[in-house]
Amino acid sequence: MASAQSPATGSSERGHDLLTPLLEALALEPKYQPSLALPHTAKQDGGEISMKMRNGSAHVLRCLKVWYELPPDTFFNAVNIMDRFLTRMKAQPKHLSCIAVSAFHLSCQFTPGYGHLRDIPQVVPDTRDLTTISQCKCSSGDVSRMERIIMDKLDTDLRCQPPVTPLTLLRVLYAAHNHLAAPLLHHPTLPPPLTTLIHKLEIVECDSAAATFRPSELALSLLALEFGQDSVNKHIHHACINHLQNICKQVTYDTFDQCQKVVAELMDQYENQRHSPHRQRLVWKLSNRTLRQLRPTEKFTTRLPTIVEMQGPSHPPIIRPRMDSESSEMYLSSSEEEMDYDYDEEFPPLPAPATSMKSPRKSPSQSPHKKTPAFLPYPQLNRKHNRIA
Repeated sequence: MASAQSPATGSSERGHDLLTPLLEALALEPKYQPSLALPHTAKQDGGEISMKMRNGSAHVLRCLKVWYELPPDTFFNAVNIMDRFLTRMKAQPKHLSCIAVSAFHLSCQFTPGYGHLRDIPQVVPDTRDLTTISQCKCSSGDVSRMERIIMDKLDTDLRCQPPVTPLTLLRVLYAAHNHLAAPLLHHPTLPPPLTTLIHKLEIVECDSAAATFRPSELALSLLALEFGQDSVNKHIHHACINHLQNICKQVTYDTFDQCQKVVAELMDQYENQRHSPHRQRLVWKLSNRTLRQLRPTEKFTTRLPTIVEMQGPSHPPIIRPRMDSESSEMYLSSSEEEMDYDYDEEFPPLPAPATSMKSPRKSPSQSPHKKTPAFLPYPQLNRKHNRIA
């Protein structure tokens, strides 16, 4: 019977298994490192892609990854393909959306490792669905032609070796850190889950401020930030991070401190739930047939006949004077003033009085023997003689 291995032997073999993929990833890191030289803001002529435009495309790629429920490898590989293509080629802003969608489709085709995450077959979205959901304003044929251009300019075969991304280094460094810190922890605590770290690394990857750093620097900075929150074992975590930094020989202290500040600032923005200015607003474009299906009550509307309005009278209407909300004395005092009346033709106005005659209204001082004016057309009763005048 074979003798059982001692704990020290098993630990050394475990450490060797973690060191080998770490050294391989560090050796291939410069090959897949983009070097973006884009302006921070777009110029007035609008003929060059800016960093803000690149950030907006990265957020769209992350939305597509969430929409199709794909593993995080597809997102990081797509961003790496897009950044490396923008490093080598000078494209116009109108082509950026097509470049991003093409990079995402290439990442879905050549990203391995679906099996160890979920027991589902590899998902490759249709180009027509990608163009519709992403609203890139290009056709599926444009995406296919852009994929051939990207594969030709990158000079790498994605089918043989996937690109080395910050996610690649984060997985290896996370396992190596836990292996180094486990025997030294006197008060073991639960480490932050890897899924949470990957989610935060996606937020960092969407910002152009982190695109200038190496993947190993970003991964180490995020680990130092997360494990530094453990106040009990803070010194042990710090020693393990320094040991991993020494293994990554090209990570200098100055660059590492600068990268930590950038990652901490981005995480503060994420934790404070600040709205990103590059988040795309989705606008659903529906056809008339789809609108009719979404509105089932439209078929129940009744069509009532149009009501024909009656034509107005041929003669102008009578306008009656409007009584104001004033006292009767004020109204009587203003009765002597001239007022405008509009009468119908059936009721002609009374003849105008002579200029020498006074108003027919009797005053209290008037004598009862005075005759009534002759201009009144109606008969009057003479009370003195009891006869009709």
